[in-house]
Amino acid sequence: MNVLAEKNINATLINPRYITGLDTELLESLKADHKAVITLEDGVVDGGFGQKIAAYYSDSDMKVKCLGLEKKFYDRYNASEVLAELGIVPGKIADAAVKML
Repeated sequence: MNVLAEKNINATLINPRYITGLDTELLESLKADHKAVITLEDGVVDGGFGQKIAAYYSDSDMKVKCLGLEKKFYDRYNASEVLAELGIVPGKIADAAVKML
């Protein structure tokens, strides 16, 4: 069963189209029926795409949470354990969404 549905959260999954820019038309449209955005980085969160989203929404009521790797060297690690520690697993992402709403 869908972890978000279990928590009565109706979410929209968006795959960004731009690597260096923002789809501002899409971001503006989300304001109409969304209260929060959670971004998932495929690398380090500092200076990443999620922080661009957070900056875009900084003068609005939209809440933004950016999840990704910490800026440090990971040596001999279990990827699943690191993702769980950082909250980048379905249950923890859903919990973060509940806290934001």
